[in-house]
Amino acid sequence: MGRFFAVISLTAIYFVARWISKLTKPWIRSKRSHRRIIVNGTFHNPNWFHAHITPLVNSGFGEVILICDVPIVALPNLIYRCPPDWANTLFSRAGAKAIWTFIQGIKTPADIYIGYHIFPSAVTALCCARLFGAKAIYQITSGPLELEGGGWHAENKLLVALEKPSNIVESNALSLMREFDVAVVRGSSAKNYILANGFDNRIEVITGSIETNHPIPIEKDIDLIFVGRLAEYKRPDRLLEVILKISKKIPRCCLTIVGDGPDRSTMEKFVKDANLENNVKFLGQRDDVPTLVARARVFILTSRWEGVSIAMLEAMSMNAVPVVSDVGDLKDYAQNNLTGFVVEEDDIDLYAEHITTLLMDSSMRERMAAAGRRLVIDNCDRLLLAKRWGQCLSEVKSQ
Repeated sequence: MGRFFAVISLTAIYFVARWISKLTKPWIRSKRSHRRIIVNGTFHNPNWFHAHITPLVNSGFGEVILICDVPIVALPNLIYRCPPDWANTLFSRAGAKAIWTFIQGIKTPADIYIGYHIFPSAVTALCCARLFGAKAIYQITSGPLELEGGGWHAENKLLVALEKPSNIVESNALSLMREFDVAVVRGSSAKNYILANGFDNRIEVITGSIETNHPIPIEKDIDLIFVGRLAEYKRPDRLLEVILKISKKIPRCCLTIVGDGPDRSTMEKFVKDANLENNVKFLGQRDDVPTLVARARVFILTSRWEGVSIAMLEAMSMNAVPVVSDVGDLKDYAQNNLTGFVVEEDDIDLYAEHITTLLMDSSMRERMAAAGRRLVIDNCDRLLLAKRWGQCLSEVKSQ
C-alpha cells in the first residue's frame, strides 16, 4: 500500500507541475529587473549551506531569499523566510516551504527561482517560477540517482516509500526535468545523463564551493578520515569492513569518523565486537571539520550515491588523498592514480589495498595530494564559483 500511494502521489505531483509549467511558460518575462533570486532547499549543516548558498550571495547578481527550515548563517544580501512550526505541523515541512515560496513570490517578485533535488524543492521552484513569470533552475545535487527509478534511493520519505525503481515515476520526473530553463549539475556523468534523457535547455556544470585557504600542517597525524552523515546512503558499515582489513597489515592505523546519524550505535557495536577500539574514533558532529581534515593523510567515502562530495573536495584542498566509491561524479576529481582512487562500491579489498599503499608510500601520497589540491583550487574555489554563478545568473535573466 505504501508503494502504491507513493507512485500515485509522485506521478500526480509531477504531472500537475509539468502542466502548470507548460500552460504558464508564455508568462516568462525576460526583461525583469528585480535582481532577486528565491531559493527553496534543505540544508542539513553549515558546510553544505556555505558550499551552495554563499557563492550565490556573493555572485553580485542581487538579493537572495532562502526558503528553508531554519536560519543558518547571516550573510549580506541574504534574507531567510522560514515557515513557523505550526505551518510545518499543518502542511508538512515540504508543504510549508512550498506555500512560503509562493507567498514570497507575491510579496517580493524574483527573476529566478532555484530548487535543490527534483522532489520536493525543484517542483516548488518550477511551479512558482512559472506562475510569477520567472526563470527556473534545477540543481541536480545528487546526480543521476536523483531521477533514476523515480529517485527511490533518496532520503525523502515519499521517495523511500517507492521501495524499488518505478518506471512511471521516473518517466514523469524526467518529463518535469525537461521543463526547467537551466539544469545545474556537479560533473560530467550527470551532464551526460540528462542530455541522454532529452534535456535541451541550458546546462551548467558547477560543483559545490569550498574555501581553499585553510592552513595545512606540515606533519599530519590522522591516518584516515571520514566526514559525513552516518546513514544508510553513505554506507558507513563499509568503513568498518575496510579498517578491519587494513588493521591486519597496519595494526596501528586509525580511522577518524566525523559526523553522526542513525547508524552510529550499530557501528559502535561492530567496533567493540571486532576489537577495533584502538583503530576507530567516533568524534560526532564537530565545528572544527576543516582543522581535522587538514590533519588527515587519506580521505575515505563509501557512499552508494553522491553528486560531488563537498567533504572530499575540502579534503583534497588540504592535501588528503581521496579513496572513494565510483558513484556520481566523484571520479571527475578523484582521478585514478593521479589525484586519488575510485573503487567499486562493494570492493572492500581494493579499498583496503589502495589505502594501505598510500599510508605506506609517502612519496606517492604526497605527489597525488599536490595534484589533487591544484585540481580543486582551479575548479572549486568559493570566490571562483561566485563569479561563475554571477555570470550564469545574469545570462539566464537576459535570455
